[in-house]
Amino acid sequence: MNSTVDSSDAWLASAQALAQQFAKTHKLLLSSTERQLSAAFEIGTLHSLLRFYRTQGYDLTPKNLNGNEYRYLTSPSGNPSNYSYVEAVGRDGIFEIRQQVRVESHVDPHIAFTPDIVVLVKDTKIVDSKHPDYASGKRSYYRVSSSSVVAAHECKSMNPFPELMVSFIGMLVSAHEWYPDSTEVTHTNDQGHLAPTLFVGGSARGLHLRMIAAMHKSYRLNIVCGLHAGTWNLTDAKNRLLWTPGGVLPAAVIHEDDLPY
Repeated sequence: MNSTVDSSDAWLASAQALAQQFAKTHKLLLSSTERQLSAAFEIGTLHSLLRFYRTQGYDLTPKNLNGNEYRYLTSPSGNPSNYSYVEAVGRDGIFEIRQQVRVESHVDPHIAFTPDIVVLVKDTKIVDSKHPDYASGKRSYYRVSSSSVVAAHECKSMNPFPELMVSFIGMLVSAHEWYPDSTEVTHTNDQGHLAPTLFVGGSARGLHLRMIAAMHKSYRLNIVCGLHAGTWNLTDAKNRLLWTPGGVLPAAVIHEDDLPY
């Protein structure tokens, strides 16, 4: 996994240079649809998250490959079982980092939505059934239970604004059965999973930065802005968590100060 991620920047730069030269030679205009740009932003964010997981000591392995190809899922209409994902093995367990998996909320089963990126407990069951109210019953309705969601992340290739940032709280509450006080999760500013995060392409300034700082302090979430400007290093996203079923910290992450004497 590491070599694939590390070589992606060089490959992308080469591909862009070839496309630009082709357009210049033939006097063509390069264009992308809004959907293509959104998908590219989501994929870039996914790789940024994977790099973060490596800094946290997780071993990453691509799973469910199509031959030797990694298949990205960038639409909520796809069957997650037909697409690739990344398995993350760390000191607090084994997890699946997936794209576009619908989450059925613990608040009410009729509250269901699809985060751009979701971290699930390994072997989470993807329920497959047909609903007469979904695609007129012609396509399967795939979803997972929010009880298996470690962290749900959203990617927005736009400028940050207050309503966008506040709306992310709804995903935090609806997608995570552990929020705010479940024993399934131990909150930490040390190594661990990235807490639920809103990734934003545009940069924040002034009052927006103050608002982001206040939300970091008030909620167990992160808001990362400036990805269009190259803010791909997520080490400053300080709200993190460890998956601790039953409220028991893995032995490897019990610090000396926590030991009873």
